[in-house]
Amino acid sequence: MLACLLWVPWAHALEFQYTHPFADGALAGVARGLTISGELQPGDTAKLVQWMRRKPADAWHGLGRVALSITGGDHTEALLLAETLASLYPFMVASADCVGPCAIVWLSGAWRLLPQGRIGLQKPVATVSANSKASPGDAPPAYDPFPARLRNYLSRQGLPSPLHERLLSERDDPVYWLSEQDINATGTWPPYYYEKLHAKCPRLAATEESFHALRRCAARLVISQKAFAFDKLLAGVNDPWWNENKDLFFNAPR
Repeated sequence: MLACLLWVPWAHALEFQYTHPFADGALAGVARGLTISGELQPGDTAKLVQWMRRKPADAWHGLGRVALSITGGDHTEALLLAETLASLYPFMVASADCVGPCAIVWLSGAWRLLPQGRIGLQKPVATVSANSKASPGDAPPAYDPFPARLRNYLSRQGLPSPLHERLLSERDDPVYWLSEQDINATGTWPPYYYEKLHAKCPRLAATEESFHALRRCAARLVISQKAFAFDKLLAGVNDPWWNENKDLFFNAPR
């Protein structure tokens, strides 16, 4: 038995780390990015929220570039984390293969980039067993709300319907890797964000100047929406930086 246990790879617990602090000026030492790495387990979303509440300035600016290295874990917790992050309009980057729970979280981004690697959809494990004790005798199996909740989330984030139906269907392949065509159909931005960008920001051209101009416009565009969600996340926190800046953020042009 001990020999068998020695062969089991130990899960790398989920870790959060701020990256690339501002070197000087008013934001000296404040984070410019956030890395989320390891295996996602129940309770990790609450841990991240508490972690962000400790340093609101780092959390606000860190959402400007969230690097994902999630190696697997719980799909229900991944959806909870994704729903929490989506309202904060993060800039999501996956630089290696991003599968299952990682893919769910990657899709939460207001911007979603994949400079390297692939996005893999993985059928979630049922959260309610067909043989649940909540269904005695000949009663129908207990209702599992997770598939419908996941489907609604994926649709809102712009994953084409055939892809999320494939994700939730019975099939032999454990992972469906999104093709380049699938990634293009899903889009860099979710539909609700693209509509705002299309109406108020310059078009994206094949130049670095165009890319940064669009990013600056995009950052201004969502400040107020992000601020209201961020203020809810900070409920009960008396932070001087947030108290000084939140009214400015709330009143940013929509």
